[in-house]
Amino acid sequence: MVRFGWFASLEEFTPDECLQQVELADEYGFDTAWVNDHFHPWFDHKQDGSSANGGNCWAWLPAALDRTDNLAIGTGVTGIIHRYHPGNVAHQLATLEEMYPDRVFLGVGSGEALNESPLGLPMPGFGESAKRTAEAIRMIRALFENDFVSYDGNFWSLDEANLYTGPDEAPPIYIASNGSTLARMAGDLGDGYVTVFEHPDRVQNELFPAVEAGVEKSDRNESINDLDRSIHLHVSYDPDSEEAALEPCLPWRGTMLDIFFEADIADPRTVQRHGDKVDPNVLREEMTITTDPQDIVDVTQKYVDAGFNHIVYQSHSPDQEAFCQVLEEEVFPRFEDGDAEL
Repeated sequence: MVRFGWFASLEEFTPDECLQQVELADEYGFDTAWVNDHFHPWFDHKQDGSSANGGNCWAWLPAALDRTDNLAIGTGVTGIIHRYHPGNVAHQLATLEEMYPDRVFLGVGSGEALNESPLGLPMPGFGESAKRTAEAIRMIRALFENDFVSYDGNFWSLDEANLYTGPDEAPPIYIASNGSTLARMAGDLGDGYVTVFEHPDRVQNELFPAVEAGVEKSDRNESINDLDRSIHLHVSYDPDSEEAALEPCLPWRGTMLDIFFEADIADPRTVQRHGDKVDPNVLREEMTITTDPQDIVDVTQKYVDAGFNHIVYQSHSPDQEAFCQVLEEEVFPRFEDGDAEL
């Protein structure tokens, strides 16, 4: 069964606008909602000169859960590197899960400098970030599953820490990656795998095999088809004008440059200054910017055919309700009986 998610961008929109969006997503039949967990946004200002946003997802999540009835809502994604202790993340998750049972999940990634460096915390290299991510996941699961946990890790420790409130099992944990290392980790330690901006051929030839290798390494008697496999797609729809659909996407051009995911660069002004030099046609290649609902159907089908069973849309559309209507009328019905397996 294919599931559909909404991405609430606290970078592009105010917290209240994101709340309105998840209410729409709930009304129009989405299954999940994801929210970014960043300290700095990926850009400094929008095309009209108004400021980017930088809402805190952990303050926003309870309001989003309270304003909706059916959505599972979680982070997309959280980097547990320096600014968070895994015990604090587990504590927040446990409280949310107690208040909104079976409606919470955690997305985890290896992080970016824009989350750490502004707080005076050095962003480590990828190798250390990956090790921190794995240790954090193990600590979070231990806190849910055991009482009075002591943990002497390489990066963090626990001294008879106990979660008095919350369930005995962690909510679903998704691990995000655009490379094989964390893809293997998703198969080994995660309940789901997340990626974005990836061509289906690379997913099938490199990333999914890495996830499968992680599953085989784990002690679970499962296959990759037992994991939720999520792709995040950037989409902007306007029924009348492709230029109108393109305009809100333009500030995101900095995310087309790999250097900002690799280097210790955390100033959104710097990211946007370099992003503004990127040809807008690159966005047209990487995103679905369209006036035709069939284009949204086609990109969805492409990734379902590649083996994803959970499609998450980050909509930059000028009219978000019009986008939701297109999904409800044109897209969701095409996949009601669809099943993505490898």
